[in-house]
Amino acid sequence: MANTFLKSTFAACALGASATLALADTISLGAPIPLTGYFAADGETMEQAINLAVGEINTEGGLLGNQIEVVTFDIGDLTPDKLAAAAANLIERGGVSALINGYGGMGPDIPAFCPYGIPYIHNDAVAGVIDLAERMRCNAIFNASDIDLNYGKTQFDMMMTTGHAFETKRLAIVHGDFEWDINNANSMAEAAEVAGWEVVYVQEVPYDTVEWTGIQSQIREAQPSLIHLEALEPAVATTFLSQYKENPAGDALLNVGYIGATTGLDDVIAQGQAEGLLSFTLNAHQDNEAGNAFVERWEAAYGFEPSVSLAAAVYDMVYMWAAAVEQVGDASDYDAVADAIRTMKYQGLVGTFDFNERNFINNGSATQPAQLFQVQNGERVRLVVGDQKVGEITQPAWIN
Repeated sequence: MANTFLKSTFAACALGASATLALADTISLGAPIPLTGYFAADGETMEQAINLAVGEINTEGGLLGNQIEVVTFDIGDLTPDKLAAAAANLIERGGVSALINGYGGMGPDIPAFCPYGIPYIHNDAVAGVIDLAERMRCNAIFNASDIDLNYGKTQFDMMMTTGHAFETKRLAIVHGDFEWDINNANSMAEAAEVAGWEVVYVQEVPYDTVEWTGIQSQIREAQPSLIHLEALEPAVATTFLSQYKENPAGDALLNVGYIGATTGLDDVIAQGQAEGLLSFTLNAHQDNEAGNAFVERWEAAYGFEPSVSLAAAVYDMVYMWAAAVEQVGDASDYDAVADAIRTMKYQGLVGTFDFNERNFINNGSATQPAQLFQVQNGERVRLVVGDQKVGEITQPAWIN
């Protein structure tokens, strides 16, 4: 595995470096992450993943014989002023050699970080971010998975791969008001219509929505067989679910997309309040030897399992950047490090980081296989990985 190779490389480099780590220089890694606000649950996962990877690298001798220092900055609700402050603190004052997060602004992060030319690895997954980075000629910025225009289609295709016998071909969609939510929802609607489904309901909601009586009444009137809810705020999903279960729309399945694969829903899942709920992510660790070993290391470090979304992906991003720096031999040669990231096809826990000509990754079984889950008996159970069905949908208890 790539991580095992890297750890051997780091150890070998350490033997050739100064025997006293305390005397070694420090390479700073910036982590602009949302530790407060709507996205704090994901931000905590990002911080834990970065610290775990860096801790392992440092224990094995560091990077080019130097210890890595993580410098974090809370970007809160991803506003332009927070991103500008992150750039000033991390790059101008902190002198970091790279920036890594799970996602960092979905737009404002590009003008904040691009002018400095340092590698920035993220997963904003918004098509507009890719367009903006290209217009600004940001050659060192990398979106480490696919983008929202493909998320919805991939989710719908995976639903069909389950082989579930939907009573009708009717889809209802509720989504947040971020660009990511909107593009994701549109992508799913288009895929459904191509497959001969009818999109019978679409509703955009603000992130502070907690009362669902009217919307759920309209959904019931539309009589869908599948309901797709997409928003990056856990409370949107949890309040919708708790109220929906009291009066569901017939036998419709409920998919909450990406947020259901994050730690934001862990408590309701553990309490048995999310049975039958579907979720999805593009960047989960694989169910294999390397993935299981990662889970064990995470549990040893933090006392609980990693999020199926973001944890392994952000961990991989750190190791990928480190591998690029080792290849170049100089963390401050930003152009060369970016070129190495772009061409190396790093093999990680979530799949292969094979960047296309637009500096993002087309999802698929040969790169990063998406994963569809359903909550069954208090656990997220894999149903589809890439294009392979690996589990069966069970009927939620709320369906009579």
